[in-house]
Amino acid sequence: MDAARMLQLGFDTDATDGTPEMVAEARKRIDHRARLLRFEDIDAEAAYDGVWASASLLHVPAQDLPDILGRIHRALRPGGLFVASYKASHGEGRDHLGRYYNYPTIDGLERAYRVAGWIDPHLEAVMGSGFDALPTQWLWVTGRRPPA
Repeated sequence: MDAARMLQLGFDTDATDGTPEMVAEARKRIDHRARLLRFEDIDAEAAYDGVWASASLLHVPAQDLPDILGRIHRALRPGGLFVASYKASHGEGRDHLGRYYNYPTIDGLERAYRVAGWIDPHLEAVMGSGFDALPTQWLWVTGRRPPA
């Protein structure tokens, strides 16, 4: 689901991206409701009921992922929901288009979430494809910040 669809469904969104070019594209699609925000600059506390990070956190350097996941945890209100997806593999690297990916394993991703304070994140492996149209195993993670 993208921000445009969330807006159609009546959600109040805070669309963000870490690159000016993607923010500009998002602004065209969702009536200028997007802003520049890099993952490491997330400093909100208990501000969101949910965070949707489909195919975005997969570009965070593996060593930085626990810190970013902790920032997202703090940004959620108690009971808040977090959904993210990653391309699965065995360690970070670049694809044939030169884009960086953290390529986690299920165990490594679960460990990163737990280090960041998530309790019992739910991980699911699903076959699909990405921008390059190649077969890809995706890891979808759902976590919820515990109620107060």
